[in-house]
Amino acid sequence: MKLALLLLSAALFPPVRVGAATFYVSSGGSDGGPGSLARPWRTIQHAADSLKPGDSALVGAGIYRESVEVRHGGTEKAPITIAAQNGARVVVTGADRLDKGWERVPGTTDPIFRHDWGYVFPIGSRPDGSPQLTHPGDLEHEVVGRAEQVISEGRLLRQVLRRDQLSQGTFYVDLAAKKLYLWLMGSGNPAEAEVEASTRDLWLAGAPSVSYVNLRGIRFRYAANHAQHGGLVINPPSGPGAGVSRGWVVSDCVMERANSSGGSFTGEGHTFLRCTFKDNGQLGFGTSRCDNTRMVECTITRNNTKGYSVGWEAGGLKVTMSRGFVFDRCTVTNNRGTGIWYDIGNEKSEVKGCTIADNDDAGIFYEISYGLHAHDNLIVNNAVARETPGGGWSMAGITLSSSEDCVVEHNTLIGNRDGIALREQDRTTPRIDAPEGRQEVRILNRGHMIRANLVAYSQAYNVAFWLDTNFFGPHPSGGDANRPVFEDPKTLGLTLEGNLLWPLPSRPNYLYGAAWRPKSRQLVSPADFAKASGIPTTDKVADPRLKDVTAGDYTLLPGSPAKAMGVGMRGTGARR
Repeated sequence: MKLALLLLSAALFPPVRVGAATFYVSSGGSDGGPGSLARPWRTIQHAADSLKPGDSALVGAGIYRESVEVRHGGTEKAPITIAAQNGARVVVTGADRLDKGWERVPGTTDPIFRHDWGYVFPIGSRPDGSPQLTHPGDLEHEVVGRAEQVISEGRLLRQVLRRDQLSQGTFYVDLAAKKLYLWLMGSGNPAEAEVEASTRDLWLAGAPSVSYVNLRGIRFRYAANHAQHGGLVINPPSGPGAGVSRGWVVSDCVMERANSSGGSFTGEGHTFLRCTFKDNGQLGFGTSRCDNTRMVECTITRNNTKGYSVGWEAGGLKVTMSRGFVFDRCTVTNNRGTGIWYDIGNEKSEVKGCTIADNDDAGIFYEISYGLHAHDNLIVNNAVARETPGGGWSMAGITLSSSEDCVVEHNTLIGNRDGIALREQDRTTPRIDAPEGRQEVRILNRGHMIRANLVAYSQAYNVAFWLDTNFFGPHPSGGDANRPVFEDPKTLGLTLEGNLLWPLPSRPNYLYGAAWRPKSRQLVSPADFAKASGIPTTDKVADPRLKDVTAGDYTLLPGSPAKAMGVGMRGTGARR
């Protein structure tokens, strides 16, 4: 009887682990050791496999050439932690050294060398069964869409698709012959240089449903990943009944120089704190169904280095089908494409206190989604790379594209192509909570509140209504029998309230209607805009008296009408 009671007690009340343990990893360690400070483990993978809830692995300085799968997480009160030791520079890389085995290609005077190459990175299969090596698979991405990376002395070399295209600073992969051909800058021998090639497509990935993982202080670099596949991955649920990954905290990490995206994130309740996503081939990161997640004081800069199509998916980042995804005091700059792109079915999004500047396309592009709150942001010089004013199809500091119920307030927008733009097309979107197979719903610009923004020196228009559909009533697009009839803009609850506008000399403040439509209007005064559109506005036109626009100092001078109106970023002043 006593034995039975003991067994029942053990089943109902399993042993509680007393105290969390700290283990150590070193590039000179051994996975056969105890993981102590004196005898550390060798690989981060072994540490990840060994940690129990509440445990930590502290990683010593060094380069770790491995792809880590986190198969077991922690709990909300006892997460697992994988972190760099204080002050240690820890690099997890998808690249391996190619030190030996080079030979000069005979029969040519050019300094071309070759090396054995046994790596193939398919994204799928072609109809004939051969591997699909590019994504997207169109002609535009014939080279860009490949996944191979070769690095010399820390510099990414350019890929070509035929051996006879080789020139200085390029490489060619002959998959049939299993050879890598390389021509360094100058006439160098790769056996005497520091040459690496990416042989892995992942840095670190959480297995489906793994939750409560802390990553801190790690630099992730180089990955042979395809577009829309991140180097750092928080995985989606897999299979019937699978749960959702929750509660990852990624802090002070760098995701850089992935062939495509620095990260792919799904799940719920994640936090990214002071992370940097930079110099990635396609995107800083992408998400799908990543709810209640916050990017806090993160930097997203110089992404889309390979030149993926910006109209497809490229630039700083893209968030899709996510509820409550927040950017808080982030810096999003110099991306080749849109800075912050929310696309398809997002809800309750927020962008606040951010600096968004010098991106090739829109600063914030909110597309076929619901409920953006964009406030107190400094948004400067976005989408000005295009030469023709207005030719950017609503590329603005903030663009609301066929979206609903957004609040755009207290932003300072200076020198963008357009300041704030509404873009209208015939669009539908799925909803986050809709049952599988449910028909998408129609969505259009409706219920927006645009108030108390300071919009000045836009290259085209300070406020632009790019409405390229037929409405009944006083709509400028003209009669196009091939387009659907939508609602009249003045019936859609669009509010312009107390914005301060200041155009460049001889430029209008407003555009009403797509510029290529015969009845579009370019308007200077708020009264003229209200008359043309039927949308009332309390906007004002006045010089905001900024301290030094050329130097990037947007502090309001004494006597500024912006101060009296209470427009623009709230706080001590806007300065880049």
